[in-house]
Amino acid sequence: MSNNTYFILSNKSIVIERLHICTWDFISSKAAIELGIEFINSTAKDVEFKISLPFLKKDDKVICLMDSLVRDDDNSKFIFNDTIKANKPINGDKRNGATLDFVSRNSLSVLPMKQISIDNGVCSFKVNTTIPNAKNYVRMYIPTCLQNLAVINKGIAKNTYIYDIKINERRNLPDHINELLNGGYTLCDKINSCFCFHVVPSQCNISYLNSNKLKNIRILESKAFNRYLPDAEKMDDNECLIVFNKSERAQDAVYTFFSEFEKETIGNKQIILAIAANILCSLLFGVFSLRNWVRGDKWYEYLPWEFWIAIAILFLFVGCLFIPWKSIYRRIKMC
Repeated sequence: MSNNTYFILSNKSIVIERLHICTWDFISSKAAIELGIEFINSTAKDVEFKISLPFLKKDDKVICLMDSLVRDDDNSKFIFNDTIKANKPINGDKRNGATLDFVSRNSLSVLPMKQISIDNGVCSFKVNTTIPNAKNYVRMYIPTCLQNLAVINKGIAKNTYIYDIKINERRNLPDHINELLNGGYTLCDKINSCFCFHVVPSQCNISYLNSNKLKNIRILESKAFNRYLPDAEKMDDNECLIVFNKSERAQDAVYTFFSEFEKETIGNKQIILAIAANILCSLLFGVFSLRNWVRGDKWYEYLPWEFWIAIAILFLFVGCLFIPWKSIYRRIKMC
C-alpha cells in the first residue's frame, strides 16, 4: 500500500462539506499532519470516524484542536480565514465545543473528538452531534515519527521533495480497510471540497504545482502559528512557506494532489565544512614540517601565531556546524 493514500470512513452516511489536510515539515523537528473535517449528519446521533494514515504508529499522539479553536477567536480566524462574530458554548460549556458565527460564512459547531485510538495505521474517534443537519467540525494535529512526509529523491546538488497525496483512491484499498467496509463502515464518498496545504521550509524552491488546484502561496504567519499550536515546534519569522491547493466535486470523492519542491544540498554548512577541512589539512601538513624541523618534545611551543589563528578559525567553523545555535537562541528568547 502506498504511504500517501488516505481513506476516510464513518459508521453513518454523512456529507463532508470540506476536508482539510495540512502537512507540516519543520526544519529541526519531526514532521506532522493536521486534518479537519466539516461534515453534516442528518441525525442527532453520534458519528464514529476511521481515518487511515499508513505512516501512523500505535504510540503516535492524536491531539484534538477543539480547545485551541474555541478558546481563542484569533485561532479560529487563522484557520477559517474569517472574522468571528459570536462564540457560543454548546450546552453552556466549552468543553462540549462551541458554535462559531462568522461574518462571511455559515455558522459552524466545533466539536471535541472522543475515544481516540490508533491501530494498524487507522485513527478512530467518535463525535457527539446534537443538532440534525447542522454543520459540524473536528480538527486534529498528529506529530509523527517521520523526518519528512514527502518522498525524497536525493541528488548531488539538490534534493527533490514529492508530495503525492491521494484521498479514497480505491485501487489502493488495503485489506484491513476492506474488512472495515465489510464490518459496517462506509467510505465517505460525499466530499464536496478538499483543501490540501503544505508547509515547507522557505529555503525550498517550488518546482511543480498543479495550476488548476493552486489557490495561494504565502509566508506562514509565525506569530499566529505559535499561538495556535503552542506545543509544536516554534517558528521564526519567514521560516516557512505555506502552499494552498483546493479541489471541488471530485468524482466518487477521490482527490489527488501532486506537488514538488526542491532544496539545494550545497549550502552554508557544506561550504563551511569544505573550508574547515582545507584548514585542517593545511595545519596537519604544517605541523608535520615543524616537527621535522624542531627536535624535542615541546615542538608546539614553536608554533607561529598564524597557526593559532588558523586553529581558532577551525574551532569556530566546527562550532557553526555542530552547535545548535538556533535552538539555543530560541530558548533564550523564551526565558
